[in-house]
Amino acid sequence: MRTLSSLILAAIAMTLTAPAAIAADAERNDRLYDASGASVAKVKRVTENGDLLVIYKGKVRVIAASTLSNSDGKLMTSLTKTEIRRLD
Repeated sequence: MRTLSSLILAAIAMTLTAPAAIAADAERNDRLYDASGASVAKVKRVTENGDLLVIYKGKVRVIAASTLSNSDGKLMTSLTKTEIRRLD
């Protein structure tokens, strides 16, 4: 039973750290694409927790690491441009 508990805890820990690992692939000046594949902005900064800072529509927006993925070599977010516009 202890082994099963240890495996479950390890799996949970890996899923909680996965977004930061994905975002770690992002670098300054990488191009970010939205959920539809449209270009959003260049990455201005990658924070310690893996979030991205971009300038979109004249404002700095924070894109959460949990929304990021790499698809066909592109840095993608699951957010749409409308959702990004609403971010503070």
